[in-house]
Amino acid sequence: MQRKIGIVVPCANPTVEPEIHKLVPSGYFPYVARFPSYPDSDLKERLTKYRSDLSQSIDTLKGLDLDGALVACTGSSYPIGLSGDREWTDEASEQLGKPVVSAAGSVATVLKALSAKELVVVSPYPAWLTAEFSAFWISAGYKIVELVEINKSGNIYDLTKSEMAKALSEAVSQSGGKRPNQVLLVAGTGVPSLEPIEEMASLIEIPIVTSQIAGIWNLFSEMNKLDQIPNSKSAALNKLHNQILKSSNS
Repeated sequence: MQRKIGIVVPCANPTVEPEIHKLVPSGYFPYVARFPSYPDSDLKERLTKYRSDLSQSIDTLKGLDLDGALVACTGSSYPIGLSGDREWTDEASEQLGKPVVSAAGSVATVLKALSAKELVVVSPYPAWLTAEFSAFWISAGYKIVELVEINKSGNIYDLTKSEMAKALSEAVSQSGGKRPNQVLLVAGTGVPSLEPIEEMASLIEIPIVTSQIAGIWNLFSEMNKLDQIPNSKSAALNKLHNQILKSSNS
C-alpha cells in the first residue's frame, strides 16, 4: 500500500516538488500544500508571514492520512533560531497529529548526526539573507570556513543547474577535499541542486547536505522509517545516509 507524506512549499518555488519526487523512497507519495501568495510583499515580508501561515497550509493536508510532513522553506527559520524553529514545527506536529519537520531543522539534525563542526557553504541568497543564514548556523555552534555566493542578478528561482554545478565544483575545490567534521551545505530550497549533486556524488568525499536531502532523511527519521531510505533512487540521499550511519558507528 502506498504511504503518504506532506510537503509545504512557498507558492512560487519550482524546485522542491521535482526534487522530492526523486528523493522520496518507493512506496511513498508526496502531497503538496503551498503557502499563500503575497504579490505586494518583498521576500523578507513573505518569509515572516509564512511562519504564521503554516497552520493554514497544514490544515489543507488534513484528511490525507499522512505519515508526516516537511516544511520546505529555510528562510523563515533563520530569524527565530533553532529553538524558535523547534517550537514552530512542534505546534504544526500537534496540529497535524503526525511529525512535522522544517528544512532548517532537518539540516541541523543531519549536521549533528554527521558530527559536523565546519561548513563549506553555497549561498544563492541576497546579502541580507546570507547574513541571517550565517548568524543562524554560527549561533548553532558551526564555523563557516568557506562561503561561495552565486551570482544572483535575478530571482533565486531562475538559477540554472549549470550555475549550481559550477558553484558546487568551486565549493568542493575550496574545501580542499574531505576534512574530518566538515560538510558542504547548499542553502535554500529553491535552487536546482539535486541533479548536479547526483552527477558528482560518487566523486566527492565530503558530505553534501541540502534542504531537500536533509528534509527527507529527517522526516523519515521522525516517522521511524529510516529503513526505507535505501528504497530511494537518489544516490545523493543514499550516500548521505551511509555517511551518517558510518559517523554514528565511529
